[in-house]
Amino acid sequence: MMLTIRNPWSAIGGVSGRAVVARALLVGAMLSRFGAAAGAQDIVVAGPQRATRAELTARVADLQRQQSSAQGASLGRLRREGSAIQQRLQTGDFRVGDRFVVSVRMDSVRTDTVLVRDSLRVLVLNLPEVSVAGVLRSELETHINAHVARFVRNASVRTSVLTRVSVLGAVLRPGFYYAAPDRPVSDLLMLAGGPLPDAKTDQFEATRGATKLVDSKAAKRIVKDGSTLEEVDIQSGDEVRFTQRRKVNWGLVVQLAFVASSLFFAALQFIQWYYSRQDN
Repeated sequence: MMLTIRNPWSAIGGVSGRAVVARALLVGAMLSRFGAAAGAQDIVVAGPQRATRAELTARVADLQRQQSSAQGASLGRLRREGSAIQQRLQTGDFRVGDRFVVSVRMDSVRTDTVLVRDSLRVLVLNLPEVSVAGVLRSELETHINAHVARFVRNASVRTSVLTRVSVLGAVLRPGFYYAAPDRPVSDLLMLAGGPLPDAKTDQFEATRGATKLVDSKAAKRIVKDGSTLEEVDIQSGDEVRFTQRRKVNWGLVVQLAFVASSLFFAALQFIQWYYSRQDN
């Protein structure tokens, strides 16, 4: 299938990349509140998807300062977030099976979809392989540019990371789809062939394993605001399930009504028979 890819590093809807990172933090806080209200497990967000290494390092330092005055559940949450960010800084953002689009401009533009292999190495435009181990999303374009420059002169490289999402529920073609992180979550409906007639297009649930990321109440706000996969922190391997309207099984309703009426008349006849015997 063909995907229309927009560059996630460029401005989104007239908003700068730094503003998107800030907005992602706000959306993350909103999702945490909704998740707590829904009784979801504690979700540890290791910083915005497009955060730089400097921003993540500064966040770790801020979390460590907050831990000195925190206690109980708050202390545990700060420690988990700090640990998750430090792990991200060490191992990077890319895992086996991830994909990203590379566009190389020379005399012409060549575009390739790159798959991260078992060794966390990728093959770009038939050049020697390069590792993406320890590389953040925000560093990918610079990393690939430096690699291509070793073999090709005067080449300009642009990258676009794709998110692999399982789209299920009230859609025509449920399955796994790759989408750019700067696409609105509601666009997943069209990637999966469009909504079914009984779909609630403004309601969905997003899960990561057994953890609920977004419930139907939060989904309405996300769809209304046009929030993107990145802002909601939907990552590769997550599941998005669109909600169906509840159907009334009229056949079953008629059957139950028939059984109820039959029992009623049978009981009525029994009562009449019983009192007629009493009168005799």
